[in-house]
Amino acid sequence: MKQRATKTIILAEGDPEQKRAEILNYFHQTFDIDEKLYDTLKYDDTFYLRADRLRHPLIFYFGHTATFFINKLTIARVIEQRINPSYESMFAVGVDEMSWDDLDERHYNWPTRQQVKAYRDQARELVDGLIRKLPLSLPITWESPWWGIMMGIEHERIHLETSSVLIRQLPIDQVVQLPDWEICLENRGAAGQPAAAGGRGEGGAGQAEEPSALWLGQRVR
Repeated sequence: MKQRATKTIILAEGDPEQKRAEILNYFHQTFDIDEKLYDTLKYDDTFYLRADRLRHPLIFYFGHTATFFINKLTIARVIEQRINPSYESMFAVGVDEMSWDDLDERHYNWPTRQQVKAYRDQARELVDGLIRKLPLSLPITWESPWWGIMMGIEHERIHLETSSVLIRQLPIDQVVQLPDWEICLENRGAAGQPAAAGGRGEGGAGQAEEPSALWLGQRVR
């Protein structure tokens, strides 16, 4: 699947308008890949299965990555009006719930898959408009209105991995095999690099020096 072979955006350099086009393409590629992952769920009812007893049903994660954009952009005051405050609350909490927390399904009235997809379409349109119109200067830093957009994109890519694990935990009759998600036939084992020597190094917590990872200092969950 060629679409999956994407590269993290360099945030510290380049022509602003070329960077805008690059971010727009990266955003839509990521949004598309995320939605294609959920195409592997065989039935609408599959969205409401809990693949792990300490996780929400998959419908939560389908909505979560879209509401993350809106919540972060609202907090950053990039946007003033929410799309659906109910969804933006429901899909915000519980990514990594514990058994003693509020995973009791009586606490939730999940919307339909079609309703969540409609919300995702609205969120996509809103973020697309921001990417096209917001003033852009480089580097993109914590203070930039673009920070929340980039965080949202990378957050969605994190959930590509975590949600795919949950889908693999489903009963086999609840999923379908699609060309975009072929079975991996390789088994290379662990990488052959030697372990790093112990002792104090140069690394530290906070913002990374690598220009493609400047957003990493912010927790994205």
